Order: sequence, then C-alpha cells, then structure tokens
Amino acid sequence: MAAPILKWKRVTDTTGPQPRPRHGHRAVAIKDLMVVFGGGNEGIVDELHVYNTATNQWFVPPVKGDVPPGCAAYGFVVDGTRILVFGGMVEYGKYSNELYELQASRWEWKRVKPRPPRNGPPPCPRLGHSFTSIGNKVYLFGGLANDSEDPKKQYSQILE
Repeated sequence: MAAPILKWKRVTDTTGPQPRPRHGHRAVAIKDLMVVFGGGNEGIVDELHVYNTATNQWFVPPVKGDVPPGCAAYGFVVDGTRILVFGGMVEYGKYSNELYELQASRWEWKRVKPRPPRNGPPPCPRLGHSFTSIGNKVYLFGGLANDSEDPKKQYSQILE
C-alpha cells in the first residue's frame, strides 16, 4: 500500500488579529479551531490566539479565571474541549511545574493542584518535555530542568 502524498500549502488572506512571530509556543486542535498559547519573542508571552480553519479567521477569545503566566516549551494536551498546560519556561532560565486547565467551551482558565504521587515526588520544574493524553490519563516524560532533579533520570509520570 502506497503512502499518501503530502503537500504543503501556504495559508493566506486570513482575517482577524494574528499572533506575533514566536517560538516555543504550542498549538492543539479542537474541532475546526487551532488554539495557540504562549511562546517567546523578545520575552515570554501569555497570549492565547485561536485560528478558525473553516472561516480562515484568527480571534483572541475573552479569557477569564486564573490565567497562567506566559510560558514557552511547555506541555500542551487537549481532551475534548479541555486543554492542559504543564511546566515550561516562565522566564529565561526559570522553569515551572504548575498545571493549568483551559475550558475552551467557556475560555476559562483555572490552576489545578493534583495530588502528589504515592511512589515519589511530584514532577520537578521543566521545559521541553513530552505531555500526551492516552485514554483518561496524561503522560509526562523527560524534559530539561534547572535544578538538581534531572527529569532524564526520573520515570515517566501519569496524571489521572
């Protein structure tokens, strides 16, 4: 069976407030929406932009709640209309191990404080880690830390 041929296509003629150029941001899909958060360009940003792929339009939703600080190279995973943000770089050289949830149906943020695992410490502050959802669990693996707890030497962790 032959693999499908893939082709890049430039997105043009978008409307609405486009995000500034950046790196270290993340994006997830919810139905026809691409939700983009954070990243850095002359500083770390906490901006949330949404691109509607059906209408070719960008918009900035009116968010409420416990908006996380700007972050880059963080974990970003979607479960239905719920998006989880974990860790990342919050200032140059300073990493986080905080967990936030964005309920995209209401554009409402809240800080989440999961219970620590019974078999070890909670995840240390880190950036550049893998953070993925499988079934009703979220898996965290690896990354780079700036303290004595090296995430490369830690086991993967599960958020249930």
